[in-house]
Amino acid sequence: MQQDKKLASRIPLGPRSRAVAVFAIVAVVVFGALTALGETGPINVLFSAWLGLFVVFILYRRSFFAEMVSLRLPGTSEPYIERMRRTTGRHRSQAGSEATFLNLDDADDADDEVEAEDRVIGIEVNGHAIAYPLAAIGPREIAHEVFGRQHVFVTWWPVTYSARAFVIEPSDRSEPDLTGIRKTVLNSAVMLDRTGSEIIQFIGHAVTGPLAGQTLEQIPVVSTNWRAWSTAFPHTEVMSLDGTVGVDTFERYYVTNRAGLYQQPAKDRRWHDKDNVLGVEVNGEARAYPYPALIEQPLIHEELGREPILIAHERLTATAVPFSRVVDGRTLTFSGDSKNPRRPVSEPGEPVTTDIRRRINYEPWFLVDDQTGSRWRAVSGECVSGELAGKRLRMLNGQSGFWFAWSRFYPNATVLESTRSGGDPDR
Repeated sequence: MQQDKKLASRIPLGPRSRAVAVFAIVAVVVFGALTALGETGPINVLFSAWLGLFVVFILYRRSFFAEMVSLRLPGTSEPYIERMRRTTGRHRSQAGSEATFLNLDDADDADDEVEAEDRVIGIEVNGHAIAYPLAAIGPREIAHEVFGRQHVFVTWWPVTYSARAFVIEPSDRSEPDLTGIRKTVLNSAVMLDRTGSEIIQFIGHAVTGPLAGQTLEQIPVVSTNWRAWSTAFPHTEVMSLDGTVGVDTFERYYVTNRAGLYQQPAKDRRWHDKDNVLGVEVNGEARAYPYPALIEQPLIHEELGREPILIAHERLTATAVPFSRVVDGRTLTFSGDSKNPRRPVSEPGEPVTTDIRRRINYEPWFLVDDQTGSRWRAVSGECVSGELAGKRLRMLNGQSGFWFAWSRFYPNATVLESTRSGGDPDR
């Protein structure tokens, strides 16, 4: 942290000072050149000023005058200087009302409002499950939940397709808060907290203010669809679409080639910029699991950060969840116990059509462990039958995001390669 502050102290002039300096240098140089050529008169002053303003405008469009911050990326030892830019154009319209929630006791209301195939992000805290449709949380960006003294901030940034949930403990002086998004770093949203610190949503790292150099605690977030979540968590609440336009307005952006608000393609070209990845970090070791590779390898047993882990990918709902394989001190191994069919698509790279959606007959994917023969839900990690019935696999902090963002924030992370595997392709 001391290193971050030392580097921050060497950040060049602020944006306005740099703009004034560039304007002055250009205007003086041009005026001097015209004077040396024998040109005099007020037109020289006006032309020099105009050219200075034009150069400032061009450099502004290229983010030359963006604010500079000290950034230490996960898995790296040295901080570096990175631009923090303001979001371009008109800010997204906010939801028109305070959020309300439905629960499955009113199943008809919930299912009438949220379609089975609608994408949601979900959390579970102390047995309390909540789902947030992208159409509902998108305009709000941040949802603040309180569980006893625990404050959880569920955040969503569609530009990088990143869902994160942060835990902030209240202080003696004030309640914690995270507010709206007006800036970006490497295309990730930058949030403002009550202390005035600015925090990068993709990694939870503060780059300015009293918290600069610190990283917020995260809890697991699942990216799935409404049918899979409500089946795995039947007592869930769901954020209502009231006060919103009722659809995810970024759906077209997801299937374009544009890599963020500011075109910043991945430096690592092994995967397409817009390939979605599941990132997992355990004990300081990070690894990316691209969804195209998980389609071929939906069940992965590995060790990460000295922790035996399981990646389970329910292909029909595009739901990938990381778990610890240790239950009551015993390390388990798993295999598929039901069909895990691939998700149908209309054309490569295109969204699933309404007609195809109607033909999807969802059945949850179940796993069976080799040690006891117990049966487990792949989405929630709940054991539903067998010797270990009632137990749950500990869900790890899986971080969704587009490859162009993950590869920049985690440059030293390992990556699952695409390898055709044998066995039953539907399990």
